[in-house]
Amino acid sequence: MGFIGFLGDAAEQLRLHYPALLHGYQVTILLTAVSMALALVLGAVVALARTAEWRWLRVASGSYVELFRNTPLLIQLYFWFFALPKLPPLDLPYLGTFHWLLSSEQAAVLGLTLYTGAYTAEALRSGLRSIDAGQTEAARAVGLTYMQTRLYVVAPQAIRIAVPLLTSILSALFRNSALVSVIGVIDLLAAADRIQQSNFQTFELFGVAGVLYLSLTLPLAWASGGLERRVARAR
Repeated sequence: MGFIGFLGDAAEQLRLHYPALLHGYQVTILLTAVSMALALVLGAVVALARTAEWRWLRVASGSYVELFRNTPLLIQLYFWFFALPKLPPLDLPYLGTFHWLLSSEQAAVLGLTLYTGAYTAEALRSGLRSIDAGQTEAARAVGLTYMQTRLYVVAPQAIRIAVPLLTSILSALFRNSALVSVIGVIDLLAAADRIQQSNFQTFELFGVAGVLYLSLTLPLAWASGGLERRVARAR
C-alpha cells in the first residue's frame, strides 16, 4: 500500500506541476543537444590533432583531453560561471571591451561542451586508430593530400566505428547536465527542487524527475548496445 500510495502521490505531483517540470525537461534536452553538437565538432578537431603527424599538435590536444577528463565537471562549471568573470576585461581593437561575464546558460553550455568534447575526442581517436594503415597509404598513393586522406577516407570510417561510444557519451552528457542547476540553470532537477521546497513532496518530485531522466537514458543505452553489436558484425 505504501508503494502504491507513493505512485499515486507522484502522479498527482506530475499532474499539478507538469508545466514547470516539462519546461525543465525541455531545458535539459536543449542543453544536451546543443552541447553534444558542439562537443562533436570539438572532439573531431581534437581527435585529428591527437593523431596528426606534428608533435606539437599531439601534445596540445593531449593536454586538453587530460585536463578536462581528469577534473570534476562541477569544478569546471563553477570556474566558467564564478571565476571567469574575475578576469580583467580585454580591450580589442575595433571591437571594444570584451568582458568575461557569462550567463548561467552560456556557462553551462561551455562547461558541458569542453568536458564532453574531451571524451568525444578519445572515442573518435579510437576509431581513427582502428583504421588499417594500408588505406591511408593507398589514398596517398593515388594523390590525395594528408588532410584529404584524413577527411574523406579515414574520418567517415572512424565515425561509424565510434557511434556506439558516442551514443554512450550522449547518455552520460544527459545525466551530467543535472549539475548545471548549481549555477542557476532551471533544468529538470532545478525545477523539481524548486517545487519540493514549497510543498515538501521531496520523494515524489525527485521520483518523477528520475523517471523523466530514465525516459531518455534507457533508450540511449539500448541503442548503444544495438549499434555496438551491429558494428561488430560489420567488421
